[in-house]
Amino acid sequence: MTYEEFRSSIKDGKISPLYIFEGQEDFLIEFCLGELKKALIEPWSEMMNFKSYAELPPFSEAQDFMETLPVMSEKKLLIFRKCGLFSGNIKNKAQWEELFSSVPEFCCVVIWETSPDKGKKASSVQKSAQKGGAVTVEFPLRTETNLKSWVIKIAAASGKTIDQKNALYLINSLERRMRPIKTELEKIISFSKSPQITREDIDSVIVKPAMENVFGLIDAIFEGRREICYNLLYALRSLKQEPVSVLSLLSGQLITIYKAKLLLLEGKSHSQTVSILGGGYGAEKSTRKAEKIKVENIQTLISLCWECDKNIKQGKIGGWAALETIIAEYNFY
Repeated sequence: MTYEEFRSSIKDGKISPLYIFEGQEDFLIEFCLGELKKALIEPWSEMMNFKSYAELPPFSEAQDFMETLPVMSEKKLLIFRKCGLFSGNIKNKAQWEELFSSVPEFCCVVIWETSPDKGKKASSVQKSAQKGGAVTVEFPLRTETNLKSWVIKIAAASGKTIDQKNALYLINSLERRMRPIKTELEKIISFSKSPQITREDIDSVIVKPAMENVFGLIDAIFEGRREICYNLLYALRSLKQEPVSVLSLLSGQLITIYKAKLLLLEGKSHSQTVSILGGGYGAEKSTRKAEKIKVENIQTLISLCWECDKNIKQGKIGGWAALETIIAEYNFY
């Protein structure tokens, strides 16, 4: 079930006894949990009919809550927030399996766990929940189109306008997650003195995460824009990043781009490549970069990174100087 389908089912009053929430977009998951709670639990009855756990509770405590009838309410709501129920090494595993194999109609249970690794088999507890009729709701990262519309809508609600180009610039300057985007957008709205949010407003407010600066650094290196490279290194240094960490991020991202390039050369499509790389913001950006860069250029830069890493570990050069050396020595044009 998609996020949109889940919201529609709440509005229609079609609520299942057991849900499994999976996906990377925690903001939407939290929002939906709030909507579910509003639909099922009156504020005055929360103490008796609602429980939320961030750590796995004693089995008997969860069992008592699930098997006890609600008090002056049609439903009870029980939420497990990343408690590790599907980890495979929990205590009382057989009892948990039995508990989730048949959830009472008067109870609604949500098990929120991180998405399983591709190819990994479901745990026995998860299988029992699925056999018991659990509805799985997926919360993947939103597409750029979804996020652009959302950003424009938030700005409009605050009496501001932001065009699609600047909305996309904001999204691509941050992790492609709704919470940091919303937080930074609210700061920009407060900062902006005019009805129209500009790129200058965005640049004046947001602090780009290290990974985004690393993406920018990769772009600037491949395009031969050394001055911008040095400016980005200075920005990373001002964020108090360790040079070894920056080099690790740079090398790791280049390897991902290299993998994407090899997949594209094999004939894989853009979407297939993103999927094989695990999906998400990083995979999408890496694939886009791979489409524009020659494979030998990626190999050359990876080799430079490895050589600098070796020199740092042998004490031949300092971390920031090593990063500057990569910029100075890389030349393909």
